[in-house]
Amino acid sequence: MSLVRTLRRFAVDEKSGLAALEFAIIAPMMILLVFGSVDLIDTLGANKRAQNAASSIADVVARDDAVSNAEIDGLWAALDVLMYPDQGASMQMRVTSVQIDTATSARVVWSEGHGMTARVANTTVDLPAQMMTPGTSVIMTESTYPYTAPLGFLHTGSRNLEHESYRRSRLVDPIPRVP
Repeated sequence: MSLVRTLRRFAVDEKSGLAALEFAIIAPMMILLVFGSVDLIDTLGANKRAQNAASSIADVVARDDAVSNAEIDGLWAALDVLMYPDQGASMQMRVTSVQIDTATSARVVWSEGHGMTARVANTTVDLPAQMMTPGTSVIMTESTYPYTAPLGFLHTGSRNLEHESYRRSRLVDPIPRVP
C-alpha cells in the first residue's frame, strides 16, 4: 500500500517532476562534456609526451662527441620511458645530423630511423631560417606518433601527432657517427 501512496504523491508533486525534466535535458550535455574533457586531456598529454620525446632525443644526441650503434639502440629503447603511459614502441622517429654550409644550404651528414626511413647522406634538407648559421651543425629529430583517443568522443580512429626538434651540437661540429 505504501508504494501506491508514494507513486500518487510523486504524480501530484509538480516541483519534483520539473527537476526530473531539467535533469533529463541537462544530463546528456553534462555527460558529453565530461567524456569530451577526458579525451581532450588525454590527447593533450600524449601530444606533450611525443613533443618531449623528440626534444629529449635531440638534446641527448647534441651533447655527444660521437654517436655509436649502441647509443642509437639506447635512444630507441628510451622511447618507452619517455612516452609512458602510452606505447613508445609505436612512435616513429628519425634523428639526423645536418651540416649548414651556407645561409641557404644544409646537407645531411648522417641519419638513423626508427620506423621511419633514414635520410640519405649529402642530400639537402630544409631548416628554419633561424637555424641557418654557416659552419655549424644541427641535430634534427622528426617524430610521428599514431594516437587513438581512449573514448573517441572528440575524434575517432587514429591521428598522427607529428613533431620536429632542433638542437645545436655542443662539443663537436658535426657530431660523427661511429660503429
